Amino acid sequence: MKPRVYFAVFVLIIPLQASFFDSLSIGGIKPDLALAILYIIGLLTSPSEAALAGMAIGLLQDIGSASLIGFTGMTRGLEGLAAGLLGSRVLDISSPAIVLFLVVFSLAEGLLVAFFLQVIYGAVPFLAMMGGRVLPQALYTGVLGYFLLQLVGRKNVLPALLRRDFQKE
Repeated sequence: MKPRVYFAVFVLIIPLQASFFDSLSIGGIKPDLALAILYIIGLLTSPSEAALAGMAIGLLQDIGSASLIGFTGMTRGLEGLAAGLLGSRVLDISSPAIVLFLVVFSLAEGLLVAFFLQVIYGAVPFLAMMGGRVLPQALYTGVLGYFLLQLVGRKNVLPALLRRDFQKE
């Protein structure tokens, strides 16, 4: 992707997630904009570039939320790598079926966070957390990803995002 696109993503990701997507909250659950954007980056770029973007986005989120520094960077880096590997094998990014993988990525991250909380803090209501928070957020993020993929799939948007020398054939 073009450096100016990365710059815009890194500058705007936290304010957009905190302000605009907070108003889209349904029952306290809001879509994960950073994960949806990282997923699209993975589909459009190489696995290594997506992993680096994931680590950078995750570290920005860690710093912005004053949470454990590096944990989200690590999980987002792994998700970027997985999305990049998926993107290197996907032929049509505008297919609605590709959104199911975004839901799976979001569920996997929720499982990892739940496991981490269980190990660190002990008794975590795992099933209540999965059914009441993680699954609805994964589905909501999948819906957001669908609309973002439709936007990126337009013919005039994709060339504006990609560098010529790194475009996939």
